Amino acid sequence: MAEGDEQTDPRVVGNDVSGSVHSLVQGRSFDNATINFFGGVSRLPLSAPAMLPPSHGPYTDRHAVHERLDQLADREVGMVQLGGVAGVGKSSTAMRYLRSRSERYRGGVYYADLGGGRAGRGVSVAEALDGWLVAKGVLSSEVPPSLAARSALFQRITADEPVAVLIDDPASAAQVAALCPTSQGSLIMVTGHHELAGIRTSHSAEFLRVPMLDHAFALELLTDLVGEDRVQAEQAAFDQLAAFSEGHPLMLRVIAAELSRGRWDSAGELAQRLADTRSRLRASDQIMSSGGDYSVNAALELSVRGLPESGRALLRALASHPGSEFGPDLIDFLGSDFSTLADLVESGLVTVLHEPGTPRSSRRWRLHTLVQDFIRREEAADSVAYVSSQKAIIGWYLRRTAVADRARSPRWHVGPDFDDEPPFGDVDAAVSWLEAEQANLRSAVVAASELGDDNTVWQLCEVLWGLYFWSNPFGDWIDTHHLGIESAVRLGNRAAEARIRLQLGFAYYNQDDIEQAAAEFASALSLAEDSGMVKVLAAAIESAGLADLRLGRPAQALDRFEEVLALVEADPETGLAAVANAQRHRARALGAQGRYAESIAVFTDHAIPTYQAEGKSSYNVARTLVDLSDVLIAAGRADEAVEHLHLAIAEFGRLRNPLQGAVALIALASAYEAFADVGNAADALTRAAEVYEALGSLKAADVRARAQALRGGTER
Repeated sequence: MAEGDEQTDPRVVGNDVSGSVHSLVQGRSFDNATINFFGGVSRLPLSAPAMLPPSHGPYTDRHAVHERLDQLADREVGMVQLGGVAGVGKSSTAMRYLRSRSERYRGGVYYADLGGGRAGRGVSVAEALDGWLVAKGVLSSEVPPSLAARSALFQRITADEPVAVLIDDPASAAQVAALCPTSQGSLIMVTGHHELAGIRTSHSAEFLRVPMLDHAFALELLTDLVGEDRVQAEQAAFDQLAAFSEGHPLMLRVIAAELSRGRWDSAGELAQRLADTRSRLRASDQIMSSGGDYSVNAALELSVRGLPESGRALLRALASHPGSEFGPDLIDFLGSDFSTLADLVESGLVTVLHEPGTPRSSRRWRLHTLVQDFIRREEAADSVAYVSSQKAIIGWYLRRTAVADRARSPRWHVGPDFDDEPPFGDVDAAVSWLEAEQANLRSAVVAASELGDDNTVWQLCEVLWGLYFWSNPFGDWIDTHHLGIESAVRLGNRAAEARIRLQLGFAYYNQDDIEQAAAEFASALSLAEDSGMVKVLAAAIESAGLADLRLGRPAQALDRFEEVLALVEADPETGLAAVANAQRHRARALGAQGRYAESIAVFTDHAIPTYQAEGKSSYNVARTLVDLSDVLIAAGRADEAVEHLHLAIAEFGRLRNPLQGAVALIALASAYEAFADVGNAADALTRAAEVYEALGSLKAADVRARAQALRGGTER
C-alpha cells in the first residue's frame, strides 16, 4: 500500500468490483481463462513481492553453500555469482536460500530468467523490469518505455528497504547492472555456467561454485526420487548408480526417471552396464540424452559451449586422457596454462582434489566422468584427432614411467630408456609420481591395448615394475601383465614376452602362489633361451631357482644360482647388483640345505659387500639382512637376527615397500619365538597381517591365524 492511501486490509478482497480500473492482472500462466473487468478497483500494491518460481522435487546437501552465502550477506557483499556445471542446481540452491531468508529482504524477492542470451529462452531485461515494477505496484501504463528509465524507477521504488534479486543465466555484466537495486543490505544473486567477464571488478561480486553432491547426499537424493524400499532392495546397485552420477543432481533425476520407465530389468542391470568400460558409453549415452532440452547432454553442452576456445581445447585433450585424475605435469605436456584450467574448475567441469596451499608438484584435479563421456561422444565425428591425442598422452605416460622406474631402480630394460626425457628431481619425486599415477597407468595400458598399440602395451608393463614390485597392487599387476603378454605374443617378441612373464610370475610369487609363479618362470626360461639375450636368460634362470627354493628343492636351486653367477660374472654389462643377487641367492640355497656356516659366510663376505660397492642397493642390502636373519635363526643365533631385522624394517619403511616390511616382520616374529617372547612375536605377526590384508595378499589369513594361535585364539 502506498503511504497515505486509505484502503481496507489488502488481504481481504471480495468479489464486488466498483470504481475505475487501474490494475493489471498478472500470472505465470492462465490456461483457458477469460478475465473480464466490470467497473474497477483501486491499485493494490504488493509491498514485498515474492516472485521466485516454485521448487521442484527433493533438495539435499547445500548446507555449506548456504553457510557461505550467510557469511557474505552478513558482510553486506552486494553480489554473489553462483557458478558450476549446468544441472548442478545453481538456481534451486539460490531459490531455496532466498526462501529461507526472505524475512531479511523486506522489500521483496525478485527473479528473472534471462536464458543466457539463447534465442527463445528466458526474458529480456526490459521484460523482467516490467514484471518487477508491476509486481511492486506500478501501473502498467506508468511503466517507462526505455530500459534505462525502467532500471532507474526500480532502483527508486526499492531504495528504502533491502531486496533480493536472483538473475538466472545472464549473457553479460551489462544485463546484470540494469537489474541491480541500490538499497542498503540488498543481495543480488547471479547464476551462470561461467563467470561473467568484469563482474568482480564492476560489482565487487564474490564467485561461489556449487559443487557436485558428495556420494552420501547423492544416494540420499536418489532415495528420495525412487523410494527407500526400492533402494534397500538393491542397495549395492544404487550405490553404484550414485557413484556413476558423480553427484550431478540432474543425472540423478535422469537415472530415477530411467528406472521408472522400465527400460531396465533392475537397477542392478543398469549399474552393471554403466560399470563396464566397454558398454558404458553406449548405456550412459542412452540415459544422458533422455529428456530433450533438459537432458544431461544438453546441460553439459551449455557448460562447454560457453568456454573460450582455449578451454574447449584443453577439455578435449583431457577427455582423451585414459584416466580421469591428473596432475600439473599433464597440463604442461598438453601445452595449456593454469588460468585455462582454472576456468574449467570454476565452470564445475573439473574438480580440485588437493587442499589449498598444496605444493604445485602435488596438486591433483579430476575431470568428471560424465563430462569425459560427453566430450568423447562429441569428438566421435573426428576420431582421428581424438585417437591421436590419446596416443600422445599414453606415449607421454610411457616415457615418464620409464624415467621414474630407472630413478627408483637400476634394473635394465628390454624396451627403450628414453634418455632424452627430463629426469625427476630425485628418487622421492619419482616414487611420488608413480604412486599418484597408479590408476592412470593401469588405464593407459588398457587404452593402449584397445588401440592395438602392442609395443606401447608391453613396454608400459615392463617399466611398471618399479611401482608394482614395490607397492604390490596385485590386481592391477596381474591384469596389465596379461595384456602385456598378449601384445608381445602378437609381435613375436620373445625377449619382451619372457620379461613380462617373469614380472607376472613375481606377482604370484609375492602372494605365495608358487606353483603359478613357477609355471610363468618356466615359460619365460624357454622364451629367454630363444631370445639370445644374456640378461633375460640370467633373470629367467634366477627366477626359476627362486621357485625351486620355495618348493623345497634347494639343491636344484643352488645349481641354477651357480649358473646365473657364471653368466653375470662373464658379462661386463650386467653390473655388480646382478653379481650380488646371485651370491645372495646362493647363500639362501646353502642355508636351506643346513649348510649354515657356508651360507652366513657368503652373505657377509660376498653379497653384502658387493651391494655396498655398487652403491645403489639399499633395498637389496635390507633384503639380504632378512635372508641372513632367517639363517641365523635356523642356526640358533636368533638374538643376532633381531638387530638386523629392525634395521631392515626401518629401511623398507623409508623405501615405501610394505610387502617386504611384512616379510621382515614375519622373520622378526620367528626370532622372538626362538627365545619364547610370545607377546612381541604376536605383535609382529599382527602388523604383518594388516599389511597383507591392505595389499589383498593370499598370505593374510595364514599370518593372522598364526598370530591368533600365539595369543591363545584371542586375535581379532
